[in-house]
Amino acid sequence: MSIFALTYIYGGPQEVLAEHRPAHRAYLRELNEQGRNLASGPLGDDAALIIFSADSQREVEEILAKDPLVVHGAVTEHEIQPWNVTIGSVGGAPQGS
Repeated sequence: MSIFALTYIYGGPQEVLAEHRPAHRAYLRELNEQGRNLASGPLGDDAALIIFSADSQREVEEILAKDPLVVHGAVTEHEIQPWNVTIGSVGGAPQGS
């Protein structure tokens, strides 16, 4: 497993964001219980950061495609980057050297 940082930009209509946010959070809680979503939360008012444990960037894309905020158009941009934890730990992610 590798660690990936996913950033979301909320650019869709605010009412769509508000309507589907509860389902989005339920989805992320489910992923957290599975050990996939290691940490997540907002970055200001129009963005979010999610730290994933996954086998590949493609797997993160597949997870992303099922997120209610993506499905309903509230997320208009995203970026996925591999993240190498070098100091500390996130959800049991191994430390680098």
